Amino acid sequence: MAVAAAGSLPAVRYAAFDLDGTLLDTRGRLRPGLADRLAELAASGLAPLVVSGRAVRSFRELALARLPSSVLADEVLLGDGAVVLRRSTGRVTALRWLPADVLRTLADGGARDFVAEAGGELVASSRRAALLYTRMYALSRSVVTVDAHPTPARDELTAVTAFDASEDLARRCAARHDTDRVGPFGALLIRPRGTCKASGLAAHLAQRAGRPALDAVAAFGDAFNDACLLAACRLGVAVEGADEVCARCAHVRLDRPLADFLSGFGPERAARLSQAAASPGTARRGRRGATPCSGAHRRPGSQSTPPAVSGRPT
Repeated sequence: MAVAAAGSLPAVRYAAFDLDGTLLDTRGRLRPGLADRLAELAASGLAPLVVSGRAVRSFRELALARLPSSVLADEVLLGDGAVVLRRSTGRVTALRWLPADVLRTLADGGARDFVAEAGGELVASSRRAALLYTRMYALSRSVVTVDAHPTPARDELTAVTAFDASEDLARRCAARHDTDRVGPFGALLIRPRGTCKASGLAAHLAQRAGRPALDAVAAFGDAFNDACLLAACRLGVAVEGADEVCARCAHVRLDRPLADFLSGFGPERAARLSQAAASPGTARRGRRGATPCSGAHRRPGSQSTPPAVSGRPT
């Protein structure tokens, strides 16, 4: 497999981070030392970006959401890349959306308890749905509005979580949308077809930089839904404790805290690591013009797991 020379690639300009399990601990707090590391990254010329599966209202509950734009990019990607939130203004822009008739499909299929995310707001069809949703994601009850007949505006519905969807209804939804069973209640999560972090970040950067510049991104994650992002970016780093699917799709994986690894990290070091990792059998960099999503976030890849890399700066 031919590998592009380092000089033929653009400079690494962005550092894209998953939230839960990567930047945040199990209580939703920024891991020790990372606030300083994010500031150092920004000062080095690597713009720290958030690319998370969280809903907009869930993200707004975090202390991290109030970090200054000098430390964390003002625009964050949420809903696994389906939504962009501008923190300074609160503006929410959908990059992908569901047709409103998916709610009718759920109702006709017997589902009564679901939560729709539209325009960054969470609307539950019942009190039970609101309770289950907030319990599942450890949110305050006030972030969810109850409306038995939600009517989202066109191009605003970005996700639906149904708590009582039968397998037959799940199959019908899967024929048109991306679906998954999530959480302790076996909820059916429905998102627009093609939703993933890699495709969402590529679309976002195309709007900002004029092209889907994933070859200018170092990405960090730990979970199954981070896999295609790590595979598609210039450098993919699976953090300490990452699951095996994520680790297989990364260029390198860490065996020490992320804060240690990021000490002294910058554009040049990111470029050196990506070049060192780009050898046959381990190179997973997305090709310019190729579809960013490899599908790895939906099914296990066949690549071997890369060796663990020390968290010490190199």
